[in-house]
Amino acid sequence: MIKKEYKLVFMKCIKFVIILLIIDFVFGSISKQVFFNQKTGKYARSTHVIYEANPDILIFGSSHAHRHYIPKVFEEKLQKTCYNAGAEGQQLLYHNALQKMVFKRVTPKLIILNIDENFLYKSKVAYDRLSDLHPYYEDYKSELRPVLELNSKLVDFKLFFKSYQTNSTIIHALRYYLSPQVDYKGYRPLFDKMKFSDNVSSNKEDPDKEYIEEIDDNFVMAFKEFIANAKSNNVDLIFVTSPTLNKVDFSTNESLNMMKEIAEMEKVTLIDFFNSEQFMHKYELFHDPSHLNNDGSTLFTASIAEFIKNQTN
Repeated sequence: MIKKEYKLVFMKCIKFVIILLIIDFVFGSISKQVFFNQKTGKYARSTHVIYEANPDILIFGSSHAHRHYIPKVFEEKLQKTCYNAGAEGQQLLYHNALQKMVFKRVTPKLIILNIDENFLYKSKVAYDRLSDLHPYYEDYKSELRPVLELNSKLVDFKLFFKSYQTNSTIIHALRYYLSPQVDYKGYRPLFDKMKFSDNVSSNKEDPDKEYIEEIDDNFVMAFKEFIANAKSNNVDLIFVTSPTLNKVDFSTNESLNMMKEIAEMEKVTLIDFFNSEQFMHKYELFHDPSHLNNDGSTLFTASIAEFIKNQTN
């Protein structure tokens, strides 16, 4: 009698697991179909970069890359194709993983990485935002497993379930089906112009900052890997810092100083626009104290393009 009850419970458990797997497969397949058919939005841009784009110049970085680099300007001035793969809020772990996925399919001639001064500082959200890479895990396990395991040792188990791969992206996908997000080869312009009365000093402590001022060894390793991967694929690499409205003093910023040291040691060109007189206190070129508007981005991109043109002549 007891054996029969155990057998019944066991069979019910098996049925439950089978039903669960069927539901996961059905809903996961539908959500992946929705995800990979997006035409606009951040996931559509990352999907395009990973599976389709083949530009001569590829831009990496956070919102400062996404909002500051205009592919059309590079194309006109350098006669090379360009795409902006900048992703708002993403840091070195994401960019390193994205670069690896891109290199599995194509190799651009030049990569520009816009570096933020806090890129090597510890940041929990930098790990949390790696979930943006989940939908690509099935196709890029060898590239993504090492980075995703930094945030969860159960990554293979979690991403076995198809619905989990896109569960954090589906609302975003539906949003941009209903309201398409316009971009220009990955670049999304800002059009507001600051006035003197709008100014908030960028030197003030930001209560909402997403990092603590301690070096994260994983970020340092990702930065070094980003350089090594470019070199091993014979891709030219340039680092750039974006302009700020107000004068900034990063002389004691351990993160930025370490990135500069690594760049110098690895012989990677770094174009530093912090405290550039071309932009500092030019309110008409800024959307906010940290981000250029479209006029500022046009001037900024043209300046970088001119530097590259002079360097290659």
